[in-house]
Amino acid sequence: MKRTNKSRSVLYAVLGAPLLLAGCGEQSQEGATASASSASAVKTIHIYQSKIEIDEALKKTAAAYTALHPDVQFQIDSISDNYSTGLKTKQASGELPDVFTIIGNQDLKLWQSELEDISDQPWTKDMIDIAKKGITGDDGKVYGMPVSVEGYGYIYNKQLFQKSGITDVPLTLTALKTDVDQLKSAGIQPLIGAYMDWYQAGNFLVTMGIARQPDPEAFIKGLYDGSSTFVGNDVFKQVAEFIKYDYSQGKNGLSTNFNAQTTAMVNGDAAMTLGGNWLQPTFDSANKGPDMGLMPLPVNDKADENDKLYVGVTGYWAISKNSKVKQEVKDFMNWLVTTPEGQAHITKDMKMIPAFSTFTANDADIGSLGTDLSRYVKEGKVYGSYNSYYPDGVAQAFGEAVQKLVAGKADTDGFLQELQNEWDRLVK
Repeated sequence: MKRTNKSRSVLYAVLGAPLLLAGCGEQSQEGATASASSASAVKTIHIYQSKIEIDEALKKTAAAYTALHPDVQFQIDSISDNYSTGLKTKQASGELPDVFTIIGNQDLKLWQSELEDISDQPWTKDMIDIAKKGITGDDGKVYGMPVSVEGYGYIYNKQLFQKSGITDVPLTLTALKTDVDQLKSAGIQPLIGAYMDWYQAGNFLVTMGIARQPDPEAFIKGLYDGSSTFVGNDVFKQVAEFIKYDYSQGKNGLSTNFNAQTTAMVNGDAAMTLGGNWLQPTFDSANKGPDMGLMPLPVNDKADENDKLYVGVTGYWAISKNSKVKQEVKDFMNWLVTTPEGQAHITKDMKMIPAFSTFTANDADIGSLGTDLSRYVKEGKVYGSYNSYYPDGVAQAFGEAVQKLVAGKADTDGFLQELQNEWDRLVK
């Protein structure tokens, strides 16, 4: 899951065979030929992916693989908010990366003609059900490797809760408001929200309304065929009021981006924020960072409805069918998810919860956020995550509609109407 406003790119170069020198530093013809042959044998895998928070860990993983396979090197681009636009630009210019992130379901339909069928890879049979469903085409073929299981809710600072006298996480909206007042009384900023960028609002906040429908997939199908609507929907009305409250208890939300949001949490400047287990590496890298937990988002006063986290496989690494290093990519993926060393890079370095039945992550490896998420998953207290079912462009449109809502440029009814208008506009 991509969560920041910066992009990073790194090229891991593998040196060719040492040059054979002759005389006073002159390279012999035999040495030059051997060096050229070695260089030409090296294959470069270009990975273009959207999980900026695993950038450093993925570099480490790539370097470890190259150490085992000196003939394979990597170019890794970890991209932020403009990921989708950048990928489409590369496609248009005929420079599609060897490996790139798609989010499955509707996004799979958009990209399927460009993707390599990897159904014959042995690890595909080990994908958990929710992972395989999102990346399996209508033809029954598998087109990508699930990156991880992720979930979101409110990330909260345990020390600040304790300091203000809060002993239990709130499971109702009324309890949340009481705790917010208690935090304020203790001189603690209760909430911070990153409303400057459309990404979180469009993908995570609006999706809550779909996830809380009696039958989310039927509701989505109805949005496509016109039998469902956002307008007048009681669940979405509750979500809209919750969003407005969340925004009202933060500071300068429309000028706060992901980096500022995360920095505030790392520094202990706010007690709660929207987020998920993908932030664990960021908190772990902070020197003496705060102890964080992951709790539900209490949209209403029904504790049993609220006591759930939103969970899904939020991204897949797909292979371009025109890649010249398809076999090398498949070998790398196989190493990553089937060998103890590769699996350790996923769980220990990237701190991700595997989307495979063949290995799991220890609580000590995935940190407190992953541990809380795993507990909710094991207890079956989860909602699905449905932003991958959106038509292309809807997530951004939804995020911009949320920005209008919190800015007071639309009331709740107007907000729901705009959601419907944007869906209808982009589904055609």
